[in-house]
Amino acid sequence: SSGINAEYGDLETAGNFALTLMMKRDEIAHLKRDNEQFLEEERERLQTEAVQETAEVKLGATQGNTLTLEQIVKIQEQHVQQAAQLAHLALHVQCLQAEKEKLTETLDALNHAHKMETETQKARNLLTFRQYKDFYEEAKTATNSRFQELLNSCAQDCIFLSSKNAELAEENAELKRKLKHYNN
Repeated sequence: SSGINAEYGDLETAGNFALTLMMKRDEIAHLKRDNEQFLEEERERLQTEAVQETAEVKLGATQGNTLTLEQIVKIQEQHVQQAAQLAHLALHVQCLQAEKEKLTETLDALNHAHKMETETQKARNLLTFRQYKDFYEEAKTATNSRFQELLNSCAQDCIFLSSKNAELAEENAELKRKLKHYNN
């Protein structure tokens, strides 16, 4: 069911880069809030554990428990290892922060590039439409002019033929009169 919803969600936002970008940025912000809350809860838990362990060590010392040299060396080794791990984690966090900043810059650059590409495509489409419209108007004007010329030519031919027909009808009538007169 969730796969189907994800597919429909993709279909709903397909072709709408700005909406998709906004949704992804919202997801990232939500993830960031969740991570910050989790880290704060873990920090508090670890702090509580550290306080409890410190209290246990102090209690042991007040009850006369003493550490052997071997235990002290082991604790110091653990401390050195934990300090190294902590330094490594701090570097890891710095690297992740730098990656996040670079990804944010990249996302912004892609958004800007997409907007520019969209505007360029709109301009191209508008230019193509205008060129087509101009071509269509020129073709329409040329066709109308040609039809007007043909219509004028046909009208002149009709007038000429009507006039010629009247002449021939008159000649024919004259010939019929002459033939009639000749036959009489």
